[in-house]
Amino acid sequence: MKLSPFAAPLLRNARRLIGGPAALAETAFECETLCPGEDVELSPSIFLPGQIEKITGVPVGSSLQSQFEQVLRHRVRHAPTLAFHIKNATVFDGAVYAGRMKHLIGDKRASSNRRVFDLETGAVCSSWSGTKHFGHWLSDDALTYLLAKNYGTTICYSQSFPSDHKPIYEGYFDQDWSVIDRAAVEHLVVFQDHAQTSLKKKRQLELKSRIERLFPPREPRQHIYLKRNDTGVLRTVDNEHEIIDELSRRGFTILDIKTDSLEKILTHLVVAKIVVSLEGSHNVHGCYTLPAGSAMLFLEPANRFTATQRGWAENIGVKFGFVVGDNRGDREHYPLNDILKTIDLLM
Repeated sequence: MKLSPFAAPLLRNARRLIGGPAALAETAFECETLCPGEDVELSPSIFLPGQIEKITGVPVGSSLQSQFEQVLRHRVRHAPTLAFHIKNATVFDGAVYAGRMKHLIGDKRASSNRRVFDLETGAVCSSWSGTKHFGHWLSDDALTYLLAKNYGTTICYSQSFPSDHKPIYEGYFDQDWSVIDRAAVEHLVVFQDHAQTSLKKKRQLELKSRIERLFPPREPRQHIYLKRNDTGVLRTVDNEHEIIDELSRRGFTILDIKTDSLEKILTHLVVAKIVVSLEGSHNVHGCYTLPAGSAMLFLEPANRFTATQRGWAENIGVKFGFVVGDNRGDREHYPLNDILKTIDLLM
């Protein structure tokens, strides 16, 4: 007799009290290596002297040291891409339960589908970050989907971020992100898929080719300023009018994430030579569009610096550069001369 999925958290807690918690690796009956660990040479990050010294903070869950390493390293050891096969697992409100294991894939408060699915085989597409942030969904979970579809029913957890662009991308990518928040699964596959391995690069290029078929690149190449506006977490650029005025004078096309259609944005990004934009998830639109040899210049808040987007940029041959702002209370000021000098270095 099968236990109700509602009992899975309680049963796991009881087992944990006796034997302690368990991780994916010790719970799985098989660990399949889809791509081994790899040593990769990286293109250098582009920035002016004194920029690193201006950084005062990083996003929650990261550290100054890890972000500095991500920016400065010229070589990286990527972790392998793995598929963990688990018997008699339960997906319930943001977590996978099996034996003594609890593996988070989302926020239980985001759960929107109360139906309980009974599946013979299934594979998890969603990640904790991908269910909370559009950028992580687009750059990570949409790629994991390409693995998951080979293992049975794709298990996609509810997202807590609002996005008009997500359903459009689902169509572009031919992916079905119908929500499964609760399920009993006889054979479940959960992936370790965070590293920028050659397998991830291959999948990124596959989705990039789908976008290029829909939006064929044309000449001439363009210089673009991608305006975040008030989408996502509010980040105010103190001197954005000054930046836009000068870049417009220099022939930059100004795109607005809030007011321009996704079709317009992608049409321009596929022919971009350089993109300048405030750091944020909206920049991941470049993940499947920017041509090899182009560049992205990120305007980075001093108190939440991140080099996360260097990974996907490296995969498609896009140069990664940044300018760190000067914090002015709830606003950030980006010296125009620093932006122009860094653009020159990236071109």
